[in-house]
Amino acid sequence: MKTTFDKAFDTISKLVTVFDANKERYFAASYSEAQARVDFIDKFWVALGWDVTHEKQTNPYEQEVKVEKPVNTGAGNKRADYAFYLAPEFNRVRFFVEAKKPSVELETPDNYFQTIRYGWSNQNPLAVLHDFEQLHILDCRYRPDIETSFVFTCMNA
Repeated sequence: MKTTFDKAFDTISKLVTVFDANKERYFAASYSEAQARVDFIDKFWVALGWDVTHEKQTNPYEQEVKVEKPVNTGAGNKRADYAFYLAPEFNRVRFFVEAKKPSVELETPDNYFQTIRYGWSNQNPLAVLHDFEQLHILDCRYRPDIETSFVFTCMNA
């Protein structure tokens, strides 16, 4: 009998195989972030056990994943691609995920700043920057600064 870990590994391995076989298409400028989320990123988190599509958690007040969650960043309300919660505390975000399409370079000051700002604003110690090909876990314990977020995070990796 396969363990939960084995099932997750198998599912993600299949996603990687599909991604690798069609990389040219997924790196095309016309391939959108929304498509990457539906084709890969949502499925990645579902494989890890998160109810991204609300198959089980239909009550909107008790869902462990919220998509396009508004976040007050101090510079106005922005929308984090995903906010993850743990029962029974559905009013407390545990971490955010910022999604990008695969053709976008993740390691930029703007992307790191945007992602860290979501975590910092909600007092979360980490946030994730993800395009399916790569997953960056970012330290959000320090005030985000466009000039230093990227450099500081890379130095502490």
